[in-house]
Order: sequence, then structure tokens, then C-alpha cells
Amino acid sequence: MESTRSANADIFNHDDEAADYDNDVRNEGDPIRTGYREVLRWVVQQAQITPTSRVLELGSGTGNLSELIASCGELVSVDVSENMETIAKGKMRHLANRRFIKADILEVFTQELGEFDAVISTYAVHHLTDQEKQQLFALVFDRLLPNGSAVFGDLMVQNSSEREEEIQKYLAKGDPATAQAISEEFFWSLDTAIDDLKRLGFKVRAERFSDLAYGVIAQKPTSLEPTD
Repeated sequence: MESTRSANADIFNHDDEAADYDNDVRNEGDPIRTGYREVLRWVVQQAQITPTSRVLELGSGTGNLSELIASCGELVSVDVSENMETIAKGKMRHLANRRFIKADILEVFTQELGEFDAVISTYAVHHLTDQEKQQLFALVFDRLLPNGSAVFGDLMVQNSSEREEEIQKYLAKGDPATAQAISEEFFWSLDTAIDDLKRLGFKVRAERFSDLAYGVIAQKPTSLEPTD
């Protein structure tokens, strides 16, 4: 399946924020950051990465997620920001078989990547429109080995109604920055995403970590298992 660069890849290139990014994400008093560390730990745990696993990380940033991987057979990290990758390199010395691809998380699938035991991603897929998320899920399904898992941690709302409720809630709290983020970025609509993932054949489970942070695990069945 062919893919194209996501529409907002350049807008969400965090080169200019790379130096301050790790300090920013430690501020869990910010509703956007609440649960950040717990989400990252959960994603790595649920991915069940072994010393022989091939792992694809989408939106590797400053390496906060992949530094939690104890070991793996190969890690392919993808991000559009070279400045973020410069910081990430220093956290990944324990992962000898790691390579970095500077690319958008959709366009990278035009490359010969092979198949993976696990695909992981945190706080990156909400930069894709709903249609682009649907496209990404299909590409991920194609690249996963049977019984492999895609594990995401990200900013989500249940549906479009809750999106509007959250915007109004944060405006009422005197927090226009969070309301603006919910309005202008593409937080997952969890109900829609789960339907899209299940339609592809994934077994899906979601877990909530804060008002806006969720984890989603999508497991590809073995070739012998019937899909719903």
C-alpha cells in the first residue's frame, strides 16, 4: 500500500522545541502532560519486546519511549526532527542494533522496512487527521508479523461530543491553551479509532491514564485465527 507525507508534518516538526522538550513533558501539572511517564512505561510493557524482537517506533522524538526498552533484536526509529534525534542518540547507547530514519510517520512506509514484532508510538499519531490515522493503521497492520502488536499512547477523547465538552471545560477552568490544543490538534476520537482498528482485524484494548491520555493496544491475529 502506498502512502504519502502527512498533511501537517512540517507544522508538527519539533526541531525548534527539541532543547526544551524533555523539561516540558515532565510538567505533569499540564493536562496535556498528565500521565506521560506512566503511558510510556505501559506502552513498552504491553509491546512485550524480547531480545529478538524487531521494533518500529513512530515519532521517536528525544528517545523517552525507546530508552525504556531493555533490549531488542532491532529498533527502527522514525521522526521528522533531526534536533530531537540528536538528543535521543545519547539515550539509546544500550540498544546496539538501532537505526534512525528521518521521515514522516506516514511517508516512511514507502520504504522497504520489512516486518515487525511490535510497532510502538507515543504522542505522535495525534498529529494525523482522522483519515490519515485510518491510513496509518492499515499500513501498520501490513507491516506487523502474525500475533504482533501495535501499542499507542496518545491524547484522545471518546468521540466528537466529548471533544467539544473538553474544550468548554478547559475554557471554563481558565485554561485556554489546553482548549486550543484540543481544538486545533487531531486528538484521537477513540470510538472511531477502535472501530477502524477492529475493521482491519486487530484485537483492540484501551486503557485511560488521565483526562486526555489513553493507551491503545492492537494485536494482529495469527494466520490461523479467524477475525471478527
